Amino acid sequence: MKAKELFEVTVIVGLAVLFIVVSAALVEAKGPVKVAILDTGSNVAYKEGISLIDSTVKDYNGHGTLMVGIIKEVYPQAELYIVKVMGKDGLLIDEEAVISGLEWATEKGVDIINMSLRLRNSNGLHRAIKKAYERGIVIVAAAGNKTSIMGSLSTQYSIPDTQYSEVAYPAKYEEVIAVGALDKYGRVYDGSIKDEKVELLCRGYKGKTAGTSIASAYAAGFIARIIFDNPGFGIEGLRNFIHQQIAKQAGELK
Repeated sequence: MKAKELFEVTVIVGLAVLFIVVSAALVEAKGPVKVAILDTGSNVAYKEGISLIDSTVKDYNGHGTLMVGIIKEVYPQAELYIVKVMGKDGLLIDEEAVISGLEWATEKGVDIINMSLRLRNSNGLHRAIKKAYERGIVIVAAAGNKTSIMGSLSTQYSIPDTQYSEVAYPAKYEEVIAVGALDKYGRVYDGSIKDEKVELLCRGYKGKTAGTSIASAYAAGFIARIIFDNPGFGIEGLRNFIHQQIAKQAGELK
């Protein structure tokens, strides 16, 4: 199979939303889709924002701004809710800030929460995830890369090296859609975690940057468009819809 053909097949099966990407026009608006991004802040305009680590939502790292830009690229009508949970170095993520950020986004009634980051497992984190899920919020997170250096940003707490071969938390929680990365040829990105818990594969590159962080942001944008076109799906309805499209497209390609 040629590279171009491989790219087309993998993107259709992996994203399950190609039919949305190639759609020439959006349906009549049924209300804004609210997307919260827990990251390093944003230098792009947003609806509301909060910093839980310093006095400004301004992004001194660039990672959060990149995630925001990708989501707006896929779904320009998204209402963005920025939650700054990490600073300039992008490596020291405060778990309590993430938990507070999840609670803030939940109270704001967002539709989607994107977390392109890696944390250790904790009861407090899982409780916040469950609360958002029970409110009907779709939670999307980077499945993680095979190294702590690139891709999803890492917690301030020590994470054993062995965990970099497994799906990261919070993506590993059942309530979260874990997103792996595809490279520019449509193959699974070499650095992306490969595991049955990876629920979606999505484009994992933007310019010279690659990883599951980017894939998660693209997935969040695509899911926002699905919600826009199909209000009232609910989380499980949305997941079933995506899985049905994967099966349908895969069957058509046989």
